[in-house]
Amino acid sequence: MYSKIISLLAVVVASIVLSGCESNSSPMADNNTNILGIVKIEKGSYGHTGRNTVPVNTDEVVARTDFSGDKYTFLWGLITIKDY
Repeated sequence: MYSKIISLLAVVVASIVLSGCESNSSPMADNNTNILGIVKIEKGSYGHTGRNTVPVNTDEVVARTDFSGDKYTFLWGLITIKDY
């Protein structure tokens, strides 16, 4: 039982350590961040979300006028939060 928990913990820690860090200091840096498919952040993405997701617009939750165009996708595309 403990060996399964330890091996699962080792896989999670290794994926976090080996995933790397994002630095937007370079002009060639990518505007997308993907954390094991669980969380995906696309900066300045005004793209179509698709039919197999639950889209949530930020203007539905909070009244805003300054939109960033960012798109946050959770759980491999199950839920998408759009800021546009």
